[in-house]
Amino acid sequence: MSVRDPLYHPMFVDRRAAMEVSLFDAFPPTGRKAWRKPETPRREFEFHVRHYRVALAVDFPRRAIHGTATLTIESLRDGLHEAILDAAELTIASIRAGSRRLKHATEGERLRVRLPRALRAGERIVLAIDYAATPRKGFYFTGPTESEPDREPGAWTQGQADDTHWWMPCLEGTETRATLETIVTVPAGYRVIGNGRLVGTRRHRRARTITYRWRQDTAHPAYLSSLVIGKYVELRDRVGKTALRGYVPKGKEREGRRFIRDTGKMIAHFEDVFGHPYPYPKYAQSCVADFTFGGMENTSATTMFDGALRMPGDSFEGSYDGLVAHELAHQWWGDLVTCRHWSEGWLNEGFATYSEIVWLEKDAGQDAADYARLEQMVAYQLEDGRDYRRPIVETRYRYPSDVFDRHLYEKGALVLHMLRAYLGDAAWRRSLKRYVTRHAFGPVETADLRRACEEETGHNLTWFFDQWVYAAGHPELQVRRAYSERSRVLTLRIEQTQAAAERTPTAYRLPIAIEVAVGGRLRRIPIELRERVETIRIPLRGRPQYVAIDPAHHIMKTLSFRRTNEELRFGLRRSPHVIERVRCARELVEHRDAATITALLRAMRRDRFWGVRAAAAVALGEIGMRMPRLGARIERAAAGQSVRVRRAAIWALGRIGDAASARRLRRLVGEERDSYAAGVALIGIARAGGRSAFGAIAAQLARKSHRDMLHVLAFEAFAVLKDKRAIPLLVEATALRHRNERRAGAVRALGRLGRRDPDVEARLIELLSDPWFRARTAAATALVKLKSPRAAVEIKKALDREVLDSTRSALEEALADARKRSSR
Repeated sequence: MSVRDPLYHPMFVDRRAAMEVSLFDAFPPTGRKAWRKPETPRREFEFHVRHYRVALAVDFPRRAIHGTATLTIESLRDGLHEAILDAAELTIASIRAGSRRLKHATEGERLRVRLPRALRAGERIVLAIDYAATPRKGFYFTGPTESEPDREPGAWTQGQADDTHWWMPCLEGTETRATLETIVTVPAGYRVIGNGRLVGTRRHRRARTITYRWRQDTAHPAYLSSLVIGKYVELRDRVGKTALRGYVPKGKEREGRRFIRDTGKMIAHFEDVFGHPYPYPKYAQSCVADFTFGGMENTSATTMFDGALRMPGDSFEGSYDGLVAHELAHQWWGDLVTCRHWSEGWLNEGFATYSEIVWLEKDAGQDAADYARLEQMVAYQLEDGRDYRRPIVETRYRYPSDVFDRHLYEKGALVLHMLRAYLGDAAWRRSLKRYVTRHAFGPVETADLRRACEEETGHNLTWFFDQWVYAAGHPELQVRRAYSERSRVLTLRIEQTQAAAERTPTAYRLPIAIEVAVGGRLRRIPIELRERVETIRIPLRGRPQYVAIDPAHHIMKTLSFRRTNEELRFGLRRSPHVIERVRCARELVEHRDAATITALLRAMRRDRFWGVRAAAAVALGEIGMRMPRLGARIERAAAGQSVRVRRAAIWALGRIGDAASARRLRRLVGEERDSYAAGVALIGIARAGGRSAFGAIAAQLARKSHRDMLHVLAFEAFAVLKDKRAIPLLVEATALRHRNERRAGAVRALGRLGRRDPDVEARLIELLSDPWFRARTAAATALVKLKSPRAAVEIKKALDREVLDSTRSALEEALADARKRSSR
């Protein structure tokens, strides 16, 4: 029997999944499909590349590159007579070993090179490959667009997962490593940022060019090779022996300094926690246009999206410190030690996501760190309920991007927290130090982490990794209790109700704590569950006022445990644990008496942490669906509070949804300076409906907002309202003169509003060829939702011309859905 846990709510989702969730829908969503992907074995190697020397000239008008890649390869076996390299759509002019030209052939994305003689194991040879390319991925050119006509031309590379071979011949794979030298010639006035240290620059006055030479002296995988090219201003700082550099477009210096201001403090803290010094001579963060992700942890040279450069007075009251911490942590987890295979990618991404919590704990305190874990739990629950369930270590995938998901990031981070909680902080830190020191500058797999922890602590941790990493799902606990006045014994019956399917264990081993209050005093009782059904008997001095299961919420689980309103009010007021106070607020929704409302209003005004205040507002909104007069009290309680509490209060008014709440939302949307909160208000207005709703939403389209966030939420509001008058506005918003975020949001809304509209169908088909990859995937999904009879044919055409792995995966899924619908 599946346990629906009120703790998890879409208003608590983390930043990575915030725009993926419908705020007012039931949570977690349902519809999970089976994970059906082909098995992907580890690559076998006959040789390694030990060093790359890549000399390139960049041609911006033609969006092309040409030059020479010189590779030092080392045979791993006797009798190696040819080297098969990765190379996609590279025009090979010649390949030489010394002065001898070598025979070669291109086969798909492979470059087969006949060696001048067979090599013995350990023997090396140097190959010089002259080539040119007009890359379709891996190396991206940017420049003026209809939405940003004054943007300077630039370029950047993105190698993860296996895309470096689209701009240089190489050997892809996370377990093969090489040193790197990049020598790049660009027009005068441009700057090149690369891996490692800057060896020098050379100006060519007649040609009006400049050459930058970078050298990465420690070996790393090819996917972490990076070039960023543009007219950037350099921001300088230092922490210890490490040079810190920031690169931002001219005029964005103030925003750049604000974005990266805590980098030095983060490095110092991570060195302390991880037990290993920052491993490279410099750390650079370059903010580029049209980046495909939030950031990418290239060795010593992270690339960031320029949306993180927020203007003074920006309409979004949020922070990108988590992004900075995440990418910085990758310099240890991903770059210094690298997952041996993408199936083990959680050792990169789970660790970096966990490190966000490590920094938050230092910077903002334990409450903020614990609440961020709750946000990660909600993000994982979203994917587990709506999309699929899989083990964290997953060898079944078509593209590596298939497994870069909430299981890899958020669930991976939560597993690391559970391991830390089980071992204790001191033992955990010693284990991390052993793990990273032993495997520095090499590949790792989950067994390496387990062995490091076992050797450092003496624990046998096979059970832990078996159930949390190699199995799927999470425990679902159903708890019942009884108290005997005669024997003064509290009896808990704890049943694990999760279905033993999709690789989910029948029973988890759960070291867990019970917290009990008797006579106003809290007592913590550690227990360990191993069976599917267990009965726990706890002698007490008297009847408990309050009982909590895993109050610190160290365990990723769902929980059903009915408690009285008195004990929930006790927990809301007295528990030292943030997530437990959030849980008490959420569970109080079932109790609508005056004392409950008073307790929630008190918590909303007075709790020491904003997350609990926000949870109380959400709970009051759900109670207010049957008691709409609560709307005025919620609004008053939220006045002057932090932005996250205001957002929750606005959500509560939208949930109540009566005419009075709609009037309050129409007023608040004009007063609210935070673009996300204003967007939530628009969705609430749409839910309430009424004649004025369309005009109230449309009026906000004149406002500017961070990354067009308000427009994206307004478009969702139009879809909720189901008013066809929005269609022309949405179609117009897909034009190239608008920001990509706005355009993709409009496409998604058209998929919900444009059924049986031939003009919408035609526009969506055009958008399958859009230059922005997220617009292409949104268009495919929208065509399927609209049940377009042309969906399958047009999506197949888009798939045939698509090169980005993540987009191909999305198109394949949309195509399968379209064909399934057409066969019914």
